[in-house]
Formats: sequence, structure tokens, C-alpha cells
Amino acid sequence: MNPSSPKDGASRRPTPPTIIGDLRVLPGPMLIATLVFTIAHGFFPSFPIEAGALAAWLAGVTVWHRLPPRVRMQVGGMIVIGIVCLGVAGLQGVRIDLMDAAGRSLPIIAMLTGVAFLRLAYRAPGATFSPGGHGWGAYLRTMLGLHLFGAIINISALAVFADRLSRTSPLNRRDIRLLGRSFTTVAFYSPFIAGVALALGMIPGVDFPRFVVFGIVLAGIGLGVNILLAWMEEGPLALARHRGYPMRLQSLWLPVALAAAVMLVHRIWPSLSILLLISLLSPLLALAALAYQAGLSSATRSAAQFTAGELPGMSGELCIFLAAGVLGAGFSALSAAWPEAIPALPLNPITGSAMVATLALVSMAGVHPLVSVTALVTTLLPSISDPTFLAMVCVVGWGLGSAVGPYSGVSLILAARGDISNWRIPKWNALWCALMVLAAGGVFSIYDALFT
Repeated sequence: MNPSSPKDGASRRPTPPTIIGDLRVLPGPMLIATLVFTIAHGFFPSFPIEAGALAAWLAGVTVWHRLPPRVRMQVGGMIVIGIVCLGVAGLQGVRIDLMDAAGRSLPIIAMLTGVAFLRLAYRAPGATFSPGGHGWGAYLRTMLGLHLFGAIINISALAVFADRLSRTSPLNRRDIRLLGRSFTTVAFYSPFIAGVALALGMIPGVDFPRFVVFGIVLAGIGLGVNILLAWMEEGPLALARHRGYPMRLQSLWLPVALAAAVMLVHRIWPSLSILLLISLLSPLLALAALAYQAGLSSATRSAAQFTAGELPGMSGELCIFLAAGVLGAGFSALSAAWPEAIPALPLNPITGSAMVATLALVSMAGVHPLVSVTALVTTLLPSISDPTFLAMVCVVGWGLGSAVGPYSGVSLILAARGDISNWRIPKWNALWCALMVLAAGGVFSIYDALFT
């Protein structure tokens, strides 16, 4: 008999499940329920949206213990401020819709949950990226590869690239600048990014094709500015030794297929929102790709493991978007209580650039872009005649704020892989951010000349 084995039957009795143990299995399934219920409500409005809201908040409560202290402070502060605003507005006679406050962010949370499944398709054999190479070519391929993959699979692409490049040694300053700038420019146009999803969800009437075209133009300028600054900041000799992460063109089929499917279905059924289509098509296409690559049984097993083990990892995004819904509802209620207090600020290239700069500076001070963008939209939306222009301002501010915000997901990922303080990243990207504010002003001027 093994001396370490139990000596009596009592010691072999299964340990009763604890409350904490039970709660740990809930976030993943609750996020899936949120996804399914939100899609059901999108296609069949009679389906109760309360079901999705209940699932989302239950998931939020059960992942609360995962949040870093600073994120808890921000989430708690947003909820408290939103509730206070709702209470004050209610005392002024404004009708308070608690369901609006609880479920305002459901389309965004459902979209983020659906997009998260795209990670699975890049884990099957033959579906991963192939690192290697040195020099300018490797630098450019890394920049374009991360940008293209990030446009579809969100911040997961940044984590993959950063993990691979930091395998042998921590990321250096050049790597961090390259990865951060390459990824955050995606936020100027991609509906798979949380900032764009927030803008599309909060601002009705956005001309999506026009919005995407101008966002892509500004993103291209951002990548060009990054190349110029890399030459000036690092020098040609350092760039000649740069270790890159080149992409393989055959790996782009999934992002291209997903983007094409979303655009095609939206063109056929324009009444279906972009966020709804992304929420539906992302997991379906990812699971179909995984089943083709690894087999149906393996795909099913991987999806179940992913739901239970990894979906709860989006706890920060989940909680902060739930809190943003409460905050946004509170600001909207206050606006309804005192409409005369809302500034009738004209939106033009000058004011738009000033708003972008303000959003970036607030993020640099440590405030999550979600807070400042939510406040901006709820304050200005009633007085703005061009929702597309306002959406452009918000997403550019979100992208630049993510690049220079010490507590953005981008900075936290890169700081961890570079073994540095996250407060160093805003300094490294400050010049690029300032130049991009000027570039945004130029793009806004072109937009204003063409459509105003």
C-alpha cells in the first residue's frame, strides 16, 4: 500500500462544493447566455432583454474578485456616480428606466464575447503565426501583421505578438512602441474593437461606410508616422537588427472571411446592426474553422474548455462596460433633467481635434477611455447634427488614449511583457500621440469639406 494513500473511507469522501467554487464555474456560461440572449433580442425584439442583462450582471458579480484594485475603484466609482445621477434626475421628475441602465452595454459585451472565440481558430495546428526575421522588412511585417490581425481578433492579437517576441527576452522600448502604435490605430475604424463598438452602440445614425473609410485613412497615416518616428527615434542601425514577427498571408483568411461576411449580411439586411452581426458570425465562423482544422469533437471540447477557463478572463472588460452603461444612463438622465445646461458646442475640425487631445490627456492621467468617451457622448449627442463626425472623434480619442493611458489594456499587456512600469509607456508614445492629433485635425478638415 502506498503510505501516502488514505487509510479510511472518511478521508476519501468528496469535498463538498464551496460557494466560491460554485461561483467560479458561472462566468463563462453566463457570458455565453448573455451572447445568446442578446442575439435573440436583436432578431426577435419581443424576446426579453432582461434575460441578457441578468446573465451579464451575474457574470460581473462572480468575476469581481478577479479585478485589480484600481479597476475595482473605477468600476465602483462609475456605478456610484451613475446611480447618484439617476437619483437626482428622478427627483427632478425624469422617468428612470432601470433596464436601460442595466442593459445599455449588452450589445458591446455580446460582441466582445463573440470575438473572443476567434482565438480558438489560431490554436489549431497550422493556424498559428510564424515568428522570425530581422531588419526593416521584419519591422514592417510585424507592424502590418499585428494591425491586420488586431482589426479582427482584438487585443488577443496584441497579446499573441507580445508573448512571442518576449519569449527570449523582455520587450524593449522599440518593440513596445511598435506593438502599441500598430494595434491602437485599429481603434480608428474596426467595429471589432471595444471603442468603435461603444461609439456605434451609443451614437445612432452613424454612416458606417463613411466612418470606416476615414478611419482607415487616419490609421494609414498613423502607421506612416510610426515608421518615420522609428527611423528618427531608433536610427537605421537599430532597425537593421530588429527581430520581427512576420505574418503569413494564408493566416489572413479568417479575418478577411469574417469582415466580408459581416459586410455582406449587413448589405442584405441593413436593419441588422453591425454589432449584432459580429456577435453572431464571429463564434460561428471561429468554431467552423476550428472544426475543419481539428475535427468536430476537438472543436467542441476546445469550446467548452475555453468557455469555462478563459472567457472569465475578460472580467475587466465585462465589469467596466456594465458600469459604463449605468454611468451613461445617469448622464443621459441628468441631460434630460437640465437640457439647458448642455453646451451647444459646434463640431468642426478645430473643436474635434481639441476633444481628441482632451480624451488623450485624460487617459494619460490614468482615467480609462471608456469613462471619458461615455461622458463626451452623453453630453454632446443631443446637440450634434452629424453623428458620424462625433463617432470619429470618439474612436480617435479612444485609440490615442489606449496608446498613452497607463492603465489601458494595451499598456498593461506591453508593460508586463517588457518588465517595466506601465507609466513609462505614455512618455514613449507622447510625441506620436501629439502628431496624430494634428493628423486627425487634417482628416476632420477633409471630412468637413466634403460632407458639411
